[in-house]
Amino acid sequence: MSQGRAVPLEELRSWPEDLCRQELPSVLPRLLSVYRQSDNWMEHIQILKIIVEMFLPHMNHLTLEQTFFSQVLPKTVKLFDDMMYELTSQARGLSSQNLEIQTTLRNILQTMVQLLGALTGCVQHVCATQESIVLENIHSLPSSVIHVIKSTFVHCKFQTFSRLFSRKPILFKSN
Repeated sequence: MSQGRAVPLEELRSWPEDLCRQELPSVLPRLLSVYRQSDNWMEHIQILKIIVEMFLPHMNHLTLEQTFFSQVLPKTVKLFDDMMYELTSQARGLSSQNLEIQTTLRNILQTMVQLLGALTGCVQHVCATQESIVLENIHSLPSSVIHVIKSTFVHCKFQTFSRLFSRKPILFKSN
């Protein structure tokens, strides 16, 4: 990899830990570049998972923000927001007969679970470190995670209230 040849994402998954550590300086910028240029949700998730699972453990804790979090998390949050919007839009047309929408919704939800898994991996990595971490060195991570959690609950709250108010009112007898 050091000689400049591109490695397919599938091949990266089979790399041993020492090769990931050794090739981190040359591979990470390439992965980040592909991540930024991609418009494909599945490719985003695949790259994000590779970085988190294989390369994040070898990154310097003092430079996590500048080398990884600040470059990936803003687009990751946007990706989550786009998936949430698509999920909401598609769900409006859901019926038991519409198998295509059911499949689309299932795929979106599976992709969101993978994205949440990658964010969870980032949080676990930061929490598991023995070194003291200064918030300035990871400020994109907490704000991104909070955004995702807030968006999820706001969406759930909105869906619950809209369901409650779309039904006929329940009449109570007074004693």
